[in-house]
Amino acid sequence: MPSPANASSPTSRKFAWLAGAIVAGGVLWTAGWYFFAAKVETGLPSTLAQLVGPTASAQCTDADVRGYPFRFGVFCETLSYENVSGGIAANAGAFRSAAQVYRPRHAVAEIDGPLIVSIPGLLFRADWQILQASAQAVSNGLDRGSIDAKSVSFDIDGSGLVQRLAVQADRMTAHARQNEGDLDLAAYIENLRNDLVPGLTAKAFAFEATLSNQSNLLEVPFIPLHGPFDAVLHRLAIELDETSSLELTGPVQIDANNRVSGTLELTISNVRQLSELVERYRPESAGMIRQFGLMIAALDTKPDDDAVTLPLTIRSNLISLGFLPLGQLPSF
Repeated sequence: MPSPANASSPTSRKFAWLAGAIVAGGVLWTAGWYFFAAKVETGLPSTLAQLVGPTASAQCTDADVRGYPFRFGVFCETLSYENVSGGIAANAGAFRSAAQVYRPRHAVAEIDGPLIVSIPGLLFRADWQILQASAQAVSNGLDRGSIDAKSVSFDIDGSGLVQRLAVQADRMTAHARQNEGDLDLAAYIENLRNDLVPGLTAKAFAFEATLSNQSNLLEVPFIPLHGPFDAVLHRLAIELDETSSLELTGPVQIDANNRVSGTLELTISNVRQLSELVERYRPESAGMIRQFGLMIAALDTKPDDDAVTLPLTIRSNLISLGFLPLGQLPSF
C-alpha cells in the first residue's frame, strides 16, 4: 500500500508546475509591459511629429508611461502645439491618459487647464475644474472623440472683436465623429453666463453641424480646419429660460479665406418675453428693442406658428437680418 507522502507527490508536482507557470507568466508579462512602455516613451516625439504633420510641432514635457499591469497611459506635465505657417500656438496643463491592454484603441484622458490658443487676430483662453476626454482610434487616426468639462470659463479677445468676451458655464460637452467622409460636430453647454450683459444667463446652448468631406480632420496628421468647404448647421440654439430661445439653422459655405456665407433661418420663441428679458438687463435699449420687435413681426416667414422665423443672411462674414445689417463676423 503506497504511503500518504507518495500518494500526494503527483498533486504536489502539478501545483509546483502551476505555480512556476504563473510566476514565469508574470515575469514575461512584466518584462513585456516595461519593454513596450519604454518603446512608447522613447518614440513619443516621433509619434507627436507624425500626428501634427511636417508644418507643425507638438511637445509632451516630462513624458512618462504608467498603468502597469493592465493599462497603458501617457502622462505629461504640459502639452504644447505650434503651427508657424498658420500662426497658431496652443498650450495646456498636465495630461493623463489610460487605455486597457485588451482594448488599446479606446483611450480616456484628463487634461488640466488653462488652455491658451492664439491665432492671427484672436486670443482664446479656457479653464475648468475638471476635463475628461475619450477617443476611439482607427488605423489612420480617430473614428470619434468626446470631451466633458465642468466649471468652465472662456476668455476671447482679438482685433476682430468689438470688446473682450468672457463666458462661464457649469458644464460643457463636445463630440466629433467621422460619418461616411463627412465630419459631425456637436457641443452642449449648461447654465451659460457672460460679462457683456451682467445678470443675463442662458439655461442651455447647443451646436450641431456636419462639415462636408472633412472627416480627414480626424486623420493623421491632424491639421487645422481651413476652407473652402460646405457645412450644414443643424442647430445653433440658445435657451434663455423655459419658453424663450433663439435657434439658427441652414447651410453655410466657407471660402478659401475662411470667410463665411450662408442663407439661414433664425427662429425666436416667445419674442415678447425675450424683449422684456433684454429690457430688464439693458433698460437703455428699451426703445430700440420695442421698435425692433415691430420689424421682427413684419419679417416673419412662418406667421402661422407660435415662434417667429426670420431670414438671416451672411455674405463674406457680413450679417443681415432681412434688409437690416447686423454687423460682421470676426475672421478665423
